[in-house]
Formats: sequence, structure tokens, C-alpha cells
Amino acid sequence: MTALLPPPLGGPAPDEEPLANSPLVKVVVQARFSSVLKIDSKEGVAPLQEALRKHYPLLEQVASHELQIEVGSSAPSFRPIVSNVWRFSDANKYFIVSLTSDAITLETHNYPGRDLFMERWAQLLRWVEDIYAPGLVVRMGIRYLNRIDGEAVGNLPDWIAPNLIGVALPEFREHVRQAISEANLNVEEGAMLLRWGILPPGVTIDPGLLEPAQTPSWLLDIDVYSSSQRSFDAEGLATIYKRMSERAYAAFRWVMTPSGLAHFKVA
Repeated sequence: MTALLPPPLGGPAPDEEPLANSPLVKVVVQARFSSVLKIDSKEGVAPLQEALRKHYPLLEQVASHELQIEVGSSAPSFRPIVSNVWRFSDANKYFIVSLTSDAITLETHNYPGRDLFMERWAQLLRWVEDIYAPGLVVRMGIRYLNRIDGEAVGNLPDWIAPNLIGVALPEFREHVRQAISEANLNVEEGAMLLRWGILPPGVTIDPGLLEPAQTPSWLLDIDVYSSSQRSFDAEGLATIYKRMSERAYAAFRWVMTPSGLAHFKVA
């Protein structure tokens, strides 16, 4: 029998509170699936473009470069492999869909709330299932990146749970150039990678995902994921992703003090 996990790692998440002044700067959700090679061609991606065109009319083809190791009778050699990343976005580029031969990703910097975001994601999963029938999902994940920057960093002791403040305490903060902590935790839905800490101006933990702030900032990166292999059933997957999103929110609420939550509710 599996032991029950304590909040926020297990149990129900708090009800979602709308935040007019949210620290959330980026949300990314992804499903990695068994490879569908025809996706790499224009002909292969065309059916999905027809489905996406109304909501994501902009299309960009990006070349992805990787090295493949070939082992033979002689020394190992490296062969460059070029594949396509198909990026679809809405007119304002608030939402970006990326498709490769083995993954579908949705990201936004204009999060509309859990229900609306999950509706968009569930529809994408249905289209991928209907058009490509991948068969298997090999990894699922959803990631929430939050940032507090500028003068607001001075309020961290009031807004953030004490056990996550560390060297961000007022008496040390002006002397801290960079300090990132990381915890990999078991959660009911799989695992959660939690990263938090101080970053100097112009520095980011992920250049391809998050632009650096121009002032010192405090980052909270919540990544809930599962590497369990399961059937690519869009409806069933959508239910799991919703629970993952709730788990990430439970972690966010665990980090925030009542004063912090009250601050971010006000525009």
C-alpha cells in the first residue's frame, strides 16, 4: 500500500484564486510520444495545420540540429541530423504550439487560468490523436515559471514561506549575486522538480524559455512530470494533465504566504 503524501505533494489542491498581479511569467505543457516520422515533412504536418489554422494561423518552420552517434567496426563517428520543429501561434503570439516527430508542446506568457488553458491543451491532444495516432506517451509534464523582480524582491520575507527564503533574507540579499536551490520530489502524479532562488540582472536558468530580467529577481520554477509510459488516449491524458496543473498550483500556494497571495490579487 502506497503511503499518503503530505500537502502539497498529495491530496486536493486549494481552489484557484485569480491573481490580477500574478508573478507567473510562462507556462509550458508537453507530451512526448512514440515517434511519428511523417510529422517531419510538410505533407505530414499539413493535416494538423488545417485543424489549427483558425486558432493558430501563424506557422514557422524551424530546423533542429542534433548529433547522432554511429558505432561501427572503427571508431565511433558523429553524424549531424536535421529535423523540423513546426511552430504555430495566434495572431498576438500569446500561445505557441510546437510540434516535432515525437512531441507536442503548448506555451504561453498570457495565462488565461487553468480551465481555459487546459481546454486548449485537451483540444491539441485530440487533434494529435485523431491525425497521427501516436500510440504511446512516454513523458508528460507541465511547468510554471514565476518571477518577482525589481524593488518587489525586498518583500520576499513577507510574501514567501520562510523555508524558501534562504540567503534572500534582507541582511544577506544585497551581497548575494546568485543562489538557486533545487528539490526533486515525489508527488501523487509522478514527480515535481522545484527550483527557486535569486538571479542577477541579465541571467536566466533557461535561455530558450525565459528571458532574463533587467533587475535582480527571485525565481520559482515548478515542473510537475511523469515518465510513466501510457496509451495516447487524449481524454484520459487531459484528466492527468489537469491533476498535474492542480499539483503545481498546490505547490505555489504552499510557497506563498497569506500576505503574498493578498498582494498578487491586487492589480
